[in-house]
Amino acid sequence: MIKLSSRRKFFLIFIFIILDIFLLIGFLVIRDKTLENTLKNEIDSLKELDITKDRYNTKIKTRGNYAIIEKAIKEYLDNYAVNLQSVLGILSDEEFTGLLLADNYTDDLEFKEEFAFIEKTKDRFNKKINELIDECDKENIKDYIRTKMVDPYYIALYEELMIDDNASRDIIESRELLGRTKARVNLILDTCEDIFNFLKMHSAEWVVEDGEVKFKTQALLDQYNAYLKNIQ
Repeated sequence: MIKLSSRRKFFLIFIFIILDIFLLIGFLVIRDKTLENTLKNEIDSLKELDITKDRYNTKIKTRGNYAIIEKAIKEYLDNYAVNLQSVLGILSDEEFTGLLLADNYTDDLEFKEEFAFIEKTKDRFNKKINELIDECDKENIKDYIRTKMVDPYYIALYEELMIDDNASRDIIESRELLGRTKARVNLILDTCEDIFNFLKMHSAEWVVEDGEVKFKTQALLDQYNAYLKNIQ
């Protein structure tokens, strides 16, 4: 029987340890590359969704730090989608679109329901659209991952996917449009409030006939039309 010297045994053990280390490193590199590719493919697939209708809170496909990135991206996009859909819901609400339809006026010439609706809609709309505008800020998008992790490699990967690869392009580009929408909707709501105050003040000098508000004097009609022109 051949006996190995202690020195030879140590050398063989050292070689096995080195091989194990290389195998482990190779496994970890392959695993990380696989997870990174899975992450990139998953985020790329989100671009097919419609942010005005869909949700982004889909199942997390990766693990570890990649899962943290995936979850952060999906959370950010989903929060934006939920707020955007809420704003769109306000703007398409029948009570909002029919606010100035004469046939919808009740017998209450104090317009209590209309004033209450305007106040509630203003509060809800401005809260949601302000959140949307904040979410459109590129720095806010970048900073979101920093609440989840501190590793610079994964932070850079998050920024690559969200900013460089345009996962958040629609969000960033919509900021100016949202600002204009906010101004326009508040103008409409403020003007509606002015109209109802005007109608309340002159409640004895107008009637609704054939779906139109008709005034007893041309001067009142001109004032009323001036309000309407302001939001046309």
